[in-house]
Amino acid sequence: MLAILACCDSLCLLNEFQSFLRMTLKLGGTTLKNCFWANSSYVFIEPFEVYMILALAIDRLVALNFVVMYRTVNRNKYLLILVTPGLLMGFIFLFVSLIRLDDSEVEPCILPNAMPPDVSNIWNQYNLWGAVATLLVYVYTYLVVYCCTFKNKTEKNIVIQKAILNTVIVGAAVFSISSVLSASLIAITSNMKDPPLDPDTVATYAVVPGLISYSCNFYVYYWRSTDYRNAFIKQLCCGKVLMTQEKVVSVMSVSNVSVSKRATLL
Repeated sequence: MLAILACCDSLCLLNEFQSFLRMTLKLGGTTLKNCFWANSSYVFIEPFEVYMILALAIDRLVALNFVVMYRTVNRNKYLLILVTPGLLMGFIFLFVSLIRLDDSEVEPCILPNAMPPDVSNIWNQYNLWGAVATLLVYVYTYLVVYCCTFKNKTEKNIVIQKAILNTVIVGAAVFSISSVLSASLIAITSNMKDPPLDPDTVATYAVVPGLISYSCNFYVYYWRSTDYRNAFIKQLCCGKVLMTQEKVVSVMSVSNVSVSKRATLL
């Protein structure tokens, strides 16, 4: 699921980069049809990405509450069940936008303007409520772990509990200042009768916190998890460094055991 989300994040960043180039080169103004086709992959992948963030939060909740089932369930079927609704949402936004296209002018050519106005409004509401639902799942996960898990609070259990809670808190905090903020800014200005700022301007710059959401997962998991950190190091062609570190630790452990045996014999 993290790999799927990483692919979605990468595609969203690529689409934002091409929007940046278009605006930098003063190619912002165009028709709705042209803007849609320029952002067609973005129209599909962004709703899918929003859903995948929610699905990942649900996955963590399931993993904490149904440990045995989570470890024994068929992985392919589990992934298919979780991923399919997101794919359907992406295809729905793509198809509905396609059949409602016209030759009206849009400025600038960014994702919210790449869809017909009524579809764009639904898309924004979908993003906003998807973000709210994700936060609620994170809050519920926090409460479940804090109130119900590890009732026998030995020292080891407390350490594990704190690690899980801290990861949940970090994930929720980063999500709040990225996706939730981005969707809220667009929703508030687009629904105001006389907004103090132009809604198109807000939609253009609201992507900045959205970019944090697209980019943060790697850093959060690298920071919070030793297992993911080691896997990321190997994937980044730094496996030799990690293996060298492991060998040093192994040699030191063997040396300590030898010293202990000698001390015992003496």
